[in-house]
Amino acid sequence: MDTIQKDLSPLVKQLAPEAENHDEQIQISFMMASDGIRQRTILNQVTSSITGQVKVEDVMYEKIRGDASCFLPTEAPIFRRLIFQRTESLVQSEALLIKEQGSPEKVAKVSEQLKVDHGYLASFYHMGIISGFTLVSEHLETATSARNTVNAVVVGLGAGLLPMFLHASMPFLDIDVVELDPVILGLAKEHFDFTEDEHLKVHIADGVQFLKEVKSSPTEAASAINGLKTKRIDILIIDVDSFDTSSGMICPAADFLEESFLQTAKDVLSEQGLFVVNLVTQSPAINDTVISKMQAVFGQIFGLQLEEDGNEVLFALPSTVAVNEDCLSQATVQKFLEFKYPEIGHIIVDTVMKIRPLS
Repeated sequence: MDTIQKDLSPLVKQLAPEAENHDEQIQISFMMASDGIRQRTILNQVTSSITGQVKVEDVMYEKIRGDASCFLPTEAPIFRRLIFQRTESLVQSEALLIKEQGSPEKVAKVSEQLKVDHGYLASFYHMGIISGFTLVSEHLETATSARNTVNAVVVGLGAGLLPMFLHASMPFLDIDVVELDPVILGLAKEHFDFTEDEHLKVHIADGVQFLKEVKSSPTEAASAINGLKTKRIDILIIDVDSFDTSSGMICPAADFLEESFLQTAKDVLSEQGLFVVNLVTQSPAINDTVISKMQAVFGQIFGLQLEEDGNEVLFALPSTVAVNEDCLSQATVQKFLEFKYPEIGHIIVDTVMKIRPLS
């Protein structure tokens, strides 16, 4: 920047009024646009026939946004990011890195010695998604007290951060993740410490077709989805980006908002189930259209506008029975969630109070 300013200053001075009277030694001040990243290391770049070019990078920020800096376990935290070139302005996933043995790292220097901390959520919209679980809190509390499992399906893996967080903080969940691209699954395992076990499975499939098969043959799908022999899906989360953003829709893909799919989603949900959509669009008209489509299918719709990420998380319930106001209390979420970082819990709890019914 010093070199650039030195080269440009004489040219800028020529544009100033009475330029001939200006001291040639005076340095012109320049303002620089920045993405806020102090240090960047690209770990991997691959090209998928489905997703296109995908990049994994480690970054250090100039400044940590919001109140996150007060509880980060490092003084100079490194975040690992997954980015799709087709939506490069949108960070697909972001994870906090910590030392392999889990102790605090004063100044992290070598990324290879670090691992992903799955007890931390960097994305506010992930916290927003979890806050909406309070809408079915009575069902979740009943399941936990009876030591029953709750079936959750997440369409869209990304780096696997949301499923891994849910797996750790809600051990009563059986989680099935549906991901179209096997390359993404490979990156999640290689760079983001994503692991499968008996309560967390990944299915390489088209999300729309996958749920259609669940709807048409629930007993046959029981071998693929945890627990469907005894219950339907309790929590269904759509967290995918769009292949075509020309319409103004960034998330999700348009197929997941067609009336036929919304009806399928409602049909595969349990009576006390919850349908969640991460919506990203710059068009108020599209936003209103999506809400209208969901209102035509589901009994109740709730919205959560997140200023931090520009997302709106939409929650839908199949039932028309009014949600108990106590469900949206700040204390409810703490009854069924276990947090590694209490501060993460505080953010989620505070977010609950921002959820509003959409008439």
